Amino acid sequence: MILHDETVTADPLPAPAAVPGGTTVLRPSRAAYGRALRANIWIAIPLLVISLIRVGLNWWLLPFFVAVILLTLGGVLLYFRKARIEYGGGSYTRVSMFGGRRTFQVGDVASVVTVNALLAGMAGSVAQLIVLGPGDVKILRLRGQTWEVSQFAELANDLIAHGVAHVGIAEPISAAALRERYPKVVRWSEAHPIAFALLLSVALVAVIFGVVIVGVFALSA
Repeated sequence: MILHDETVTADPLPAPAAVPGGTTVLRPSRAAYGRALRANIWIAIPLLVISLIRVGLNWWLLPFFVAVILLTLGGVLLYFRKARIEYGGGSYTRVSMFGGRRTFQVGDVASVVTVNALLAGMAGSVAQLIVLGPGDVKILRLRGQTWEVSQFAELANDLIAHGVAHVGIAEPISAAALRERYPKVVRWSEAHPIAFALLLSVALVAVIFGVVIVGVFALSA
């Protein structure tokens, strides 16, 4: 079974780069990431405003928020500069944003799963490509937030051409349902985003109040 190329939008995509030795290089799609980032900003900004109103914007909190923003932007730039997938001749390498390399061979792969639409709440749905080893252990997972569907198809076709079994999930599926099928792929926090967000909010508020209390005692000492 060969997958047909398909893109999320009509954004022009650069042809896959090639390096000596016949290796193909896939790099994250800035257009796909930009769409996901804009969608999540509309969710994050109201939550941040509510948090600031409830806690109060003190001068000593500003450096904390500035540091978080700078670290986030730096991480994004580093990701698009370093992260990539290299493959050819039945060998596949994932290069992380920090330059770490993880290589696997086609013989290590039990199946490749393509998900047309993983439901992601207010952010809509995104495509997924999951490479599984024996026992449905995750070897590689690419998300539609930073990769185009055409790139999924290209990589999946290469695996299929080397004899890897293909599992296609055409209908929209929730993270919880995908976790039921592949519990070693989807984390609990992803399958239960509301519960995780509540726990995270409680932890964040506790940390902020802890910092406030420490600051008050430091000033009064």
